Amino acid sequence: MRRRRGQIRLRALIDATDSLLEEHDVSEVGLYQIAERANVPPASIYHFFPNKEAALVALAEDYLERLVERSREAPPFAPARWQDLIAWRIRTLADFYNAHLPLMRLFLGASISAEVRERDMAGTLAASQTRAELFDRYFLMPPVRDWVGKLATSVAIADGIWALSYSQNRRIDDAAVHEAVLAVTAYLRCYLPEWIETRR
Repeated sequence: MRRRRGQIRLRALIDATDSLLEEHDVSEVGLYQIAERANVPPASIYHFFPNKEAALVALAEDYLERLVERSREAPPFAPARWQDLIAWRIRTLADFYNAHLPLMRLFLGASISAEVRERDMAGTLAASQTRAELFDRYFLMPPVRDWVGKLATSVAIADGIWALSYSQNRRIDDAAVHEAVLAVTAYLRCYLPEWIETRR
């Protein structure tokens, strides 16, 4: 029972952190604000988070789990070209980012912390593994040395373009999505042939 209460309180604190980042930049949010938003006694929050950074990391991990789950989703069409699969994946991820301002503040903002960045890199590798599996589901993939690593680099390329767009527009605009598709496709063309046979 106590453990269940603790899980409910932890969820409330993570949701409160998310809610506050809808309204404020990362630098403007503190532990006491999180506790107040979650209706948790300020002294109790230290049982879960020793500092604000720990709360941000918990929220980051929550978003990364959701991103990895989304990376497993199949497109609503059978892609005939790998380039179409990449373009669809980039556009759907941009839509997810744009729908979640706290996610952009955590991962694309200038104040991203070392711990959040470390979690982001781990999440990128996990999402890249699922992206490799998605490629394999639709195409007879040629062997590519460190293919998951190449996909992780392609994600980092898109993130860099999106971080610039976020810094200028507070969102990933259509031009940034288009540029990310071009850049990622160009990068992957260094390792993939233009045409890969589809699975029947």
